[in-house]
Amino acid sequence: MYENEKVLVIPTKEVEKLCNKKTGLIKVPEYDIISIIKEYGKFVDRNTAENDETIRQVIPYIILMENNKFLLFKRTTAQGEKRLHNKVTIGVGGHINTEDSVEPIEALKKGMIREINEEVDVEIKNIEYLGLINVTDNPVSRVHVGLCYIANVKYFGLKEKEKFIEIFSDNPGRYFEEMEGWSKVVVQSLDHMQK
Repeated sequence: MYENEKVLVIPTKEVEKLCNKKTGLIKVPEYDIISIIKEYGKFVDRNTAENDETIRQVIPYIILMENNKFLLFKRTTAQGEKRLHNKVTIGVGGHINTEDSVEPIEALKKGMIREINEEVDVEIKNIEYLGLINVTDNPVSRVHVGLCYIANVKYFGLKEKEKFIEIFSDNPGRYFEEMEGWSKVVVQSLDHMQK
């Protein structure tokens, strides 16, 4: 399925310790997760990683904002994964692999920028770490961990116009019912942070 792709992973037990077994968007210091990636991060075959709950694939997940509005994306039916058709996402991001670097921390940094640039044309003004996305209620989430960031950007447009529709909103919660899993987790946490 994922021919010869090697993805960055860390042990699930280290994620659980760091999150104290809590789920959602968890406020843990960036230094702590970076330390775990430095010590335990390795690249494994993605086909293996997708089915091994003892490891978590590291996914940078970046929320984009321009002029105090969130940039959301609605996936079209031209987008690959059927289960995500017509779903709204508040973040961009994806797997970190050996094409980014064979050194885990460098791969994370380069991979985050690559993932942003694959999906949107933006100028990043600043980027800030928010926490870890740790969700365990389904098999897909149990093999991934998100490093959630928020970036203020100058937005120029979508790279894959046929796969996404852009939505600017100062209230992403209004799209909650249409959102995919991690987006719901992030939006709920953002609502709590703003109250």
